[in-house]
Amino acid sequence: MNIRIKVKHLVLVLLLPLTLLTVFVYTRPSAGADLNPAQQASADARTALLQKLEASSGSARMQLIRETVVEPDSSYPAYWFNVYAGSSMSRVNQPQDEEISPLLPGDRIKLLEEYIQAGPADYSMQNALKQLVYEYDAAGSAGNQADQAIAAALGRVSSKSSAARELTLLRAERALNAGKFAQAGELLARQEYTVQYNESELDARAAWLQGRLLFAQGKGSEALELVNGALKEYRKIWLERDAALNPAVSSSQQNASGSAASGSADGSVPDSSSKETEQVNSTSSLIEEQLAALQTALQEAVKLGFNAPAALSGTLTKSDGTPVARAGIFLRAENELYHSVSYDSEPYQTVTDAEGHFQFSGVIPGFYQIQLGFSFEQIDGWTWPVQSDDWLELQAGSTVTHAIMLQPLLELQSPVNSQVLTGDTVQFKWEAVEGAAYYNLSTIVDDEGGSFSYITRQRITDNQVEVPVKELYNSGGFSTGSSGGDWQSVSPASLLGFADPDSRFSWSIDAYNAQGRVITRSNGYRLNEETVGNLPFFYLKSRTMTAADKLVADRKPEEALEAYRSDYAANPQDDHALKMLIHLLFAKHSYSRDAGTINEAMTLLVKLVELRPDANFAFNLADYYLDRSDWSNYNQYYALYLELNGQEQGSYDRSLNALALMYQGKLDEARQQFALAMEADPSHRFIGSYLAAELAAGQPLESVLELAKRYPEHSFGKGGYSWPLLIMELQAERSGEPEAFDKLLAEKLDAYMSRQDEALEQWAGNGTPTALKKWIKAVLKVG
Repeated sequence: MNIRIKVKHLVLVLLLPLTLLTVFVYTRPSAGADLNPAQQASADARTALLQKLEASSGSARMQLIRETVVEPDSSYPAYWFNVYAGSSMSRVNQPQDEEISPLLPGDRIKLLEEYIQAGPADYSMQNALKQLVYEYDAAGSAGNQADQAIAAALGRVSSKSSAARELTLLRAERALNAGKFAQAGELLARQEYTVQYNESELDARAAWLQGRLLFAQGKGSEALELVNGALKEYRKIWLERDAALNPAVSSSQQNASGSAASGSADGSVPDSSSKETEQVNSTSSLIEEQLAALQTALQEAVKLGFNAPAALSGTLTKSDGTPVARAGIFLRAENELYHSVSYDSEPYQTVTDAEGHFQFSGVIPGFYQIQLGFSFEQIDGWTWPVQSDDWLELQAGSTVTHAIMLQPLLELQSPVNSQVLTGDTVQFKWEAVEGAAYYNLSTIVDDEGGSFSYITRQRITDNQVEVPVKELYNSGGFSTGSSGGDWQSVSPASLLGFADPDSRFSWSIDAYNAQGRVITRSNGYRLNEETVGNLPFFYLKSRTMTAADKLVADRKPEEALEAYRSDYAANPQDDHALKMLIHLLFAKHSYSRDAGTINEAMTLLVKLVELRPDANFAFNLADYYLDRSDWSNYNQYYALYLELNGQEQGSYDRSLNALALMYQGKLDEARQQFALAMEADPSHRFIGSYLAAELAAGQPLESVLELAKRYPEHSFGKGGYSWPLLIMELQAERSGEPEAFDKLLAEKLDAYMSRQDEALEQWAGNGTPTALKKWIKAVLKVG
């Protein structure tokens, strides 16, 4: 699948590297095996610590357990992992050597149990309890050991204290997550606690749990009402505290957020892009974020008529059958995917037991993805071949079983290990993967703190491919990065790409089966001498830098622009100068938004296509003319793109062509292309335009609703139920005056098909809000 970004936006994405390529040796002792020096040192440290503990007694022993067991692990929450992996994010946490405890899980369990029974009943005891509960879960302990441990800790604190309430809430959450709803309800009903500290936080946490419980009991509307009230009260308390500390700033926030905190009658909240809401949420706490996320989930569930929770269970194993124990499993709702895992504060989180098993109960129905947490040892040499479209739709009342399997990393063969290449082609070769129907090749340009990745070849049926160097040179674009500034801050590496002989490059391979699913990949974690294998680095020294290139490398884009102009004027066959001139103009336009700059760039791109016939260049021209409704040029360059492409159209390309056909009045052809694109695109990012085309063709709302459900959109800012909810709102609005509604809908669809976007935006933004206006706004944002 081709990944494209429209010319009017950035033409290159800055990607953080997913591969940890440095050799990092990280070992722990294992029983019954010969130990390497690092493992032996850890085993010796464990023996010494246990001997020291054995020689102590009484309060001195409790202090030693606290200092050597409880406090070191309190520095990191229970669900802290070295590696977090998922389709939407990846993160690495590398501890210092002194942060790695030599104790084994069995050692820790015994010592933590002892501390909870005999240590001081203070905050350290609560930390010890949380660690012990985690260890029980990771061990897959039979019976109710964790619940018994919490009960034992409760017996050591005042029954009316804040500590007792916090422990009771922990116990209630565990009951809720285990599907023991009656027990959770009983625990949450206890109200005999004396206010000591942290009251608002504990109230909010209790409401968060109570809202989830009410939904699990089939009381969705009641749950939403409770969460709305709790969120309003929590925000009110914090606004009042802010006002006491900073009256001048907080008074405007109080006035702006009166309705924002409470939401509307149906539980909806204001547009999060509004300045007022931004002020209210600027210092939001974790529990506020949890309540807000629960509010969103409940709103959607109530509107869709979901009236029962879902459950999920599964296993995490390696392809050789070995279970992966003590790994983190995070079940994350669609609207919660685009931020890092919140360690031990995720609503649905657990740890795999000794058999790699995990389960979740009481889950609010919706679309979810799983993210995993690993130690370095667990993921070393392995990959989880997850894809961006790996969605779990957990339906009301369903119980889903899901197996997750890690695969050994694919080995690369050449070019590797910083090989220097000087020829006209690059021969990429890798090990063949059993069951692979085809491979995709990505090439990567290193940059400071990151890298730029290009999908160079797709659907390669052999385990090697020869790529002309000139094809690599054609790759490139620009990235503005995240530091802001003007266009002179554009990354030189993104502009030069593979044309810089001093830059280091790398590459990766993804292997796919016949169904288009990733089997394994080369990009992953290689962390010690046994698993590091060949490193995918190489240098490409088939050309030398021009004077203009050096100006780019020195971050002098304005001077480089003029130098490339001179080079191209002196030699109209200089396709490199022409290409770089276009890249720089795109970059400049991204800041200036000057129409003349982008028009000049596209005029030059026409000449570049003549010198270097390239499918991507032709597609960019087609996209440019589509935006301007220049159908003669659009059709010319889209036809050229198809001729040069040499492979099946991607879903994005097909969707844009469907739009162009629709705008040209070729509605039946457009509908056919949309249908094909929807089947090939797991994100369904153009479903809104497809629905509009179907309505314009006379299809009833009932049929269009089924399409919206069949092709849920999954993209940033859009949830899988967004379009079905919009269509349901249209149905409700139409029921009042069907004839008037149909007439107005036809009128607005006609305006949409004829590209009267400004008039539609003005109409949708004026007067009384309606479902049709809301739907038109959504359609105008498609793509």
